[in-house]
Order: sequence, then C-alpha cells, then structure tokens
Amino acid sequence: DIFHLIVGTFNGLSDTNGPSFGRRVVILETLAKYRSCVVMLDLECDDLVNEMFSTFFAVVRDDHPESVLASMLTIMVVVLEESEDVRDDLLLIILSALGRKRSDVTPAARRLAMNVIEQCSGKLGAGIKQFLISLMSGDNHLVNSEFDYHEVIYDVYCCAPQILSGVVPYLTGELLVSKFQYLQTDQLDTRLRAVRLVGDLFSLPGSTICEAFRPIFSEFLKRLTDRVVDVRMSVLEHVKNCLLSNPSRSEAAEIISALCDRLLDYDENVRKQVVAVISDVACHSLASVPVETIKLVAERLRDKSLLVKKFTLERLAEIFKVYCTSCTDGSITTNEYDWIPGKIFRSDTIESILCGFLFPTGFSIKDKVKCWIRVFSGFDKIEVKALERMLEQKQRYLVNALIYDRDFLSDCRLQQEMQRYLSLRQMHQDTDSPDLQKKVLFGFRIMSRCFSDPVKAEESFQILDQLKDANIWRILVNLLDPNTSFHQASSGRDDLLKVLGEKHRLYDFLSTLSLKCSYLLFNKEHVKEIFLEATVQKSTGNIQYTHSCMNILVVTIDLSMKLVFLGILARFSPLLLGGAEEELVKFLKDDNEIIKEGILHVLAKAGGTIREQLAMSSRSIDLILERLCLEGSRRQAKYAVHALAAITKDDGIKSLSVLYK
Repeated sequence: DIFHLIVGTFNGLSDTNGPSFGRRVVILETLAKYRSCVVMLDLECDDLVNEMFSTFFAVVRDDHPESVLASMLTIMVVVLEESEDVRDDLLLIILSALGRKRSDVTPAARRLAMNVIEQCSGKLGAGIKQFLISLMSGDNHLVNSEFDYHEVIYDVYCCAPQILSGVVPYLTGELLVSKFQYLQTDQLDTRLRAVRLVGDLFSLPGSTICEAFRPIFSEFLKRLTDRVVDVRMSVLEHVKNCLLSNPSRSEAAEIISALCDRLLDYDENVRKQVVAVISDVACHSLASVPVETIKLVAERLRDKSLLVKKFTLERLAEIFKVYCTSCTDGSITTNEYDWIPGKIFRSDTIESILCGFLFPTGFSIKDKVKCWIRVFSGFDKIEVKALERMLEQKQRYLVNALIYDRDFLSDCRLQQEMQRYLSLRQMHQDTDSPDLQKKVLFGFRIMSRCFSDPVKAEESFQILDQLKDANIWRILVNLLDPNTSFHQASSGRDDLLKVLGEKHRLYDFLSTLSLKCSYLLFNKEHVKEIFLEATVQKSTGNIQYTHSCMNILVVTIDLSMKLVFLGILARFSPLLLGGAEEELVKFLKDDNEIIKEGILHVLAKAGGTIREQLAMSSRSIDLILERLCLEGSRRQAKYAVHALAAITKDDGIKSLSVLYK
C-alpha cells in the first residue's frame, strides 16, 4: 500500500507549478537515494513497477529540475539492474517511449528511455535484440500498429549500438527484400524504410561505422543500383547527409566512388541528384571532394538531358564561387579549379550563370578581373572558341534582317536594337504613325530571334510595349548605357524585377532581356581593372598573365566590332574602351612585343569608336602606327595597318599611301 501511494504521488510531477510539487520531489529523491524501490522487487510488485515506469515516461518534462531527471533515471536503473530477468511487458514500456517525431511521447521521455538503455545495456541487450528480431521476422502480436521498430533501432543505435550487432543480418535482409520483385508495394515499402533507417544511422554526427555494421553499409551503398528509382533517390539523399555530417570520414572515398558510378544512371532525375549530392558536399567542404570527381560531374554538361545539363551548369558555378572565396581567404592556394569557367563556356545558354552565379556576391570588380585573367590564361583553343560561340549565338538573328534593311548593319547588337526600339517607342507616343508601328513590330520580330522561343518572345515584346510604368523604361534605358556602373546595373535589374513581381507574366522574359541588354558580364570598370592588372603583372615580370590581360581585351573588342558574319559579341561594344585611351597609348609604346601586339589588335578593332579620344590623348599615335607598319613584326604590321584605317578620318588612306610609296 505504501508503494502504491508513493507511485501515485509521482503522477503530480507533471505540474511543476503545483503547491505539492516540492513534496513530491522530496519523495522521489528519497526513493532514489535509499534505493527503496528494490523492496518492490522483493514483494513481486511487477504491475506496480510497470506503472511507475509508465508514470515516469508520462510526467517527465524538459523543464524539470536536473535532480528530478536524475532521480527518475536512478530509480529505473536500480530496478532493472536488481531484477533477475527483465520482463517483456516492462521492456515494451521502455521501448514504447522511443521514436522520433512521436506526438504521444515527449522528447524528455524519449531521452529518459535512451539514458536507461545506455546505462543498462548489459541487462537489456539480450531482450531488446530478441524483441527486435521477432518484430523483423513478422511476429508483431505484442505491439500495436503504431509501434515502429525502425525508430526503436535508430534510438538504440544512438545510445547503445553494441546491442544491435545481432540485428545486423536481419536489417541487411530488409535492404535486399524482394529487390527483383520490385512491384510488390509492401515489400518495396519495407526496403525503403530500411534504406531511410540505415541512412539516418550512418548520418549521425560523429558516428563511425564499426566492423559489425560494415555488411549493412556495403549493402546500403549497393542500393544505389537498385531497380527502383525511389530507392536510389533515397540512398542518394542519405549518403549526402553522411558526407555533410563528416566530410573526412573514413568511408568518404568509398561513398564518392559509388556516386561517380551513378553519374551515368539511366534515369535523368537520378543523374541530376548525383550532381546535387557531390556539389553540395563540395560546397560544404571543397577539400573533401577530389578534383577528378568534380571533373566527372562537369562531363554531365554533355548529358543528353537538358535538365541535367542546366543543373550541372548551375552547380559548377556554385563550386567555382566557393573556390573563389577560399582563394580570397587563403584556405586554398592552388589553381585546381580554374578549369571550371572553361567547361562552362563549352555549354549552351550560359549567360545567366556567368553573370549571376559564378562569383561570390561580395566579390569586387578587381577580384573578378583577377580571377578572369587567371582563368583565361588557362583556356585552350576549344574553350576560347566556345566563348566566341556563346556570344555569336546572340547575333545570328540578324542575318535575315540584313536581307530587308541595310540600316541593320549599324544595329548589329541587341543593345543597339533595343535603343532603336526605345527611340521608336518615344516617337510613337508623340506621333501615332502606322509606319512607326510597323518598324516597332518588325524590331520585335528581329529581337525575338535572340531568344530560345522566338514566337513567345515576340508576343512578350508586344505585351512589354503596352506597359505604362515609367520606372521600367527608365531602368531599361540605364541598363543599355555603357557608362552605367556594375552596381547600378545590378541593382537596377533587381529593381526592375521587383517592380514586376514573380507572378507577372513578363517576369521571366524581362529577367532574360535585362540580362542580355546590360553590361553585367563586362563593363568599363572591368576594362579599367584589366589595364591596372596588366600593369601590375608586367611590373612583377609575369608575362603569362600580362598576355592574358591583352587577350581578354582583344577578345572583348574582337567580339564587339565584327558584324553578322565576323562579330560574336552582341552585348559589348567598343564604347567600353572609352576613357582608356591613355592606357592604350602607354602600352602601345611598351617594349614588350606581346603587349604591343595585343594593343595593336585592340586598336584595330576599337579604334574607330574611340578615334577622337585617341587623337586628344596622343597626337603622335599615327606616327607610332606608321613606324610599326615598317619596323614591326609581320603580325604587328598587319594589325597596325588595320589600326591606322580605324583611327584616321580618311580610313588610313593618307598614311597608307605614304607607306606604300
């Protein structure tokens, strides 16, 4: 009767604010201190012991004083250790308190049960093992339908993994169950639940896979080749968590090797998920993923699935962004990842990646230019051609335009066509002329060819033309201005999209159009930094990087000046060299032949646009070019002739006539 009264008082421990809570705690602590609960075993009060355990699990709270939690644990441990055998009904009470995300069990009760199992693992081990084996063998008459033995295994693994060594063969069997008869729903569900459980076990922070669990781990990785896509996807999600929880774990190389094998999976969603897993781990800890693995991921840029191609493109850019940040803070000192931009250039539809995802948000123009120069110095011929091809695609729509109107020869870039449209739009507002409207519509047709879906783009242009918000048109005008700074262009583009809102039907269209019209990839600030970096590299004697600086300028201008058949840069114009005339002349006088040749190439392509500014910067530039025509190398003479024709008002006729004589 006394013990019935004592256990009954424990029911009120849940009310920490009750007037008798303190007295109940004293009774609890006294029972724990003097181990009086052992008398309950001598009196064979088995049902009362069960009631006491159930009461503790029901009333324990997170806000209980530490002394209360310790006393409960002490009483339960004493009872179990002093028992000759742990009865099945008492074991079930303890195990029923286990499980994540249980609505009928508090987190405090779960922790209490796990602490009990941890401290009494020797006493409870055999019973728990036999109990779990019975359930996994299909004998579930002792438990209700809500009892989840997978959750019990998880919690036991967290507190006393040695208990589960005898369960390993049965859990391995669940991973294998009916893997060939995969259409049987109930057996597939068992395999999926086993995969989730094993994945969760191996993803525990700080956990190591002991020898007893190696068979489960090996079979778990083999499920990456399971015939059911859902199983493979589940394994991928869990191996990612395994690596993220401990990137340097001893099994990392084995996991990554298995992932690389699935990069060629027949299902595109699986391939995409493999790219996601490797990329997530690389972004979390770049040093934990071998460079060769990232190169295998990059091969998915040639995947037959557009979904996989685009996703791989984005993730490679993220990895490169992490690499740039690591280089900045000094945690990485090698150039092992400089090949990534080259791979990106080889793919299709890359402008948004290069502008928005390649570099960290906080990267300055100077940081970006340094990175571009280093990367560009490692480009091979294919990657340079890929860069040109990427830019050339933006001009192909003009070929047909030349058939209809010679004026389009001067409007060979999308920026110029947009500027022409904005002028026509203003005129159309002032004067309602059918001819102007025809020109506007014709311009829409031409510009729409710059998009992947010309029909939809032309329709979007017509909808855009109806918008009355002055902020939209003001921002577009600023984006088309080559003097707009990178920060102004970036914030202006963000403002434009905010004005529309993500639900607006033109949101995606204007997101693309504003990118194509802006100077976000390269602008005057980039050109200025390229000259500064070239000066620095030259002073340090780094000829390779200095040459790379010149090549970037040459490519930028070369791709800006040529028309439909030769030009491949629709976004950039020679106007970007405006303000850099003094630097051009200074480098033209340099003794280094490579630098001199690069500047001659730049002048040959951009000289016509900055002709007047060049004349103001140096009155002797004509003479310098004439001298190079006579005394320079064959290539220098070739570029010098073109430069003379570009920078002189008479197209070089006078100078070249003198040279000819």
